Amino acid sequence: MRDARYYRAWMSVRTISRRALFRSLLQPGKQALLPAPTTQVWRRQVPRPPQAVVEPLFLQRCDGCGDCVQACAYGIIYLEQQKAQLQVDYADCNLCADCTRACSKDALDATLPMDTGLRPVISSQCLGRLDDGCRMCEIACPGSAIFFNQHHQPVVKNDQCTGCGKCKFVCYHGAITLTIKADFYPG
Repeated sequence: MRDARYYRAWMSVRTISRRALFRSLLQPGKQALLPAPTTQVWRRQVPRPPQAVVEPLFLQRCDGCGDCVQACAYGIIYLEQQKAQLQVDYADCNLCADCTRACSKDALDATLPMDTGLRPVISSQCLGRLDDGCRMCEIACPGSAIFFNQHHQPVVKNDQCTGCGKCKFVCYHGAITLTIKADFYPG
């Protein structure tokens, strides 16, 4: 039975020096100063179809069967090294989810938000910057993610953008390029 006498006897045998006491108190602080272990961050290197799962899982599940390529009515999904990629150069993605429904390998997940991870970058050659004559990208954006401020400068709201590419498709000046959002993680 462990009562007060037991613990008193146990503590009398267990002595600790002052140095050991301070060492034990300061050890957590020493651990906090050590660099954190690095973990590999998986970012997309290439555009994927909408509703694609996170990159390592996508690379594992997508076997290049081509079902999503055949399901895409606009022909903007193609296979590169047996993995589905998105090319929004000659047509925009209407986010119809036909590719997601066609995917039998669960590389595309219907529970994820409709987002390709692409974001528009508007160059300084944009004619809308000069005056309010051209606002084609602002008009075409289905999510109202692009607008021009009072100084005629285009602003992209990344949280409202779905990466469909309609802005690039309607920009007849070629001032818009689409890049993969640096911190894009689906789901």
